[in-house]
This record gives sequence, C-alpha cells and structure tokens, in this order.
Amino acid sequence: MPGKQLIVFDFDWSFVDQDTDRWVFEVLSTELRRLLQTRKSAGTGMQCTPDVVNDTMKDLYEKGFKKEDVLEALRILPFHPAMKRAVTSLQARSKDTTFLCLSNSNEVYIGTILEKHGLTSLFSQIITNPAHWNPSAPDHLIIGRRLPADQPPHGCSIGCLANMCKGDELDTYLAANGGKDSFDKIVYIGDGGNDFCPLLRMRKQDLVLCRKNLELHERILNESEKAGLKVDVKYWEQAWQIDE
Repeated sequence: MPGKQLIVFDFDWSFVDQDTDRWVFEVLSTELRRLLQTRKSAGTGMQCTPDVVNDTMKDLYEKGFKKEDVLEALRILPFHPAMKRAVTSLQARSKDTTFLCLSNSNEVYIGTILEKHGLTSLFSQIITNPAHWNPSAPDHLIIGRRLPADQPPHGCSIGCLANMCKGDELDTYLAANGGKDSFDKIVYIGDGGNDFCPLLRMRKQDLVLCRKNLELHERILNESEKAGLKVDVKYWEQAWQIDE
C-alpha cells in the first residue's frame, strides 16, 4: 500500500474529457462558441481566461438561455467511467490518500459535474475561479478570477495565466496541510501549459501523469531541462491508463 499521498487533478482534459469553458457554448450556441474562440485568440492563445468566458456567458444570457440549459450542458459533458473507477477505488482502498482539484475552470462548472457523478466529497479542496448566479438575473452566470484584477499580480514568470499561478496555489495548499514533506508522494494529473509551473515545485520522488500531445506535454519536452524539472513523468492518453 502507498504511504500518505496527495493526488492533484487539473480538471479540463485531465479529470474530464472536455474543456468546460468551451463545452457549454458548443452544446448551446455555435455562434457564441465562435465568438469565444475569437476573443480567446485575441488574448492568451490556447487557454481561455475567466474574463473571456464571463463576457461570453453574458452574451448567452442575453440570447435567452436559461440556468437549466447551462447546468444540463455540464451534466452531459464527457466523463470517462474509468476515471471515476480510478479515483473511487483508490479512495476506498487508501485512507491516506487526499485528492485536490487545481483548475482554471470555475466553481459552478466543477461542482455541477461532480454532483452529477456522485463525487462531491472526493476533493478535500477545489482551487478554481469563483462563479455565482446573478441574484438580480438568476439565469446569468457570473464568472470571476481566482486572483482579482484589482489585486497585485502574482508575478509568475513560468507562464501561468493572470488569474491564477498554479505553482503558488499548490505551495499554499501544502503549507496549510503540513508541508510538502508530510506527503510521501505527490501525484499531479494535468495537460495544460499552466500545469507546468506546479511541476517545478515537485520532488524527484513525486509523479506527473501528463496527457499526451497537449500543451503540458510540449512544455515538458521543450523546457524541462532548462527549468530544472525533477519530478518523474509518465504519459497517458485514455482514462483506463490512469486506472491502471
């Protein structure tokens, strides 16, 4: 049996088999999915910022879509049974395993999907962007930033988005939970370019499960030596390999 371990999951394309930000618009409105793409391409590249998603969510509301439309789109988002089996079986057989979610999605998206699949108690903490339904317009979802725009920037030079430095977030979580050395092993499952930063905070004894052929894979191949990456890396394509 493993010792005390921390399993850190990114959410989009890591825990689930889609990008939550894009998926809602793909299900509900091709026009707005294209608008999201246009806005995204004018900014940071492949990953959506919460500001861009929030602007497009306002457009969705103004087109007459309801809260239930958004929630139902999230409920049908692809989530592989093997991933559910992987986490629930590990949770059942290893009481010294803690699960943490570290994601650039948002509270409503993640919470809705976890509730649909009976996994609301899986993660000890979900570190993501805030979101809430507008009290004065209940069908309008407002998405904020983990690090608000009116606060000092996080100063990350590794390539994290302005709303969140995942490396800093992981360090803060570890400091509040006994420190890095209180865990025998840390396992990080991720795919995105902003997952590279927390990897640099990990030890040789830890493990990264990187999804093949996405941004994180490319950054590991091109930047790991120069950045001093110590952690062991294994690659995966499908959820059944995570279950293994």
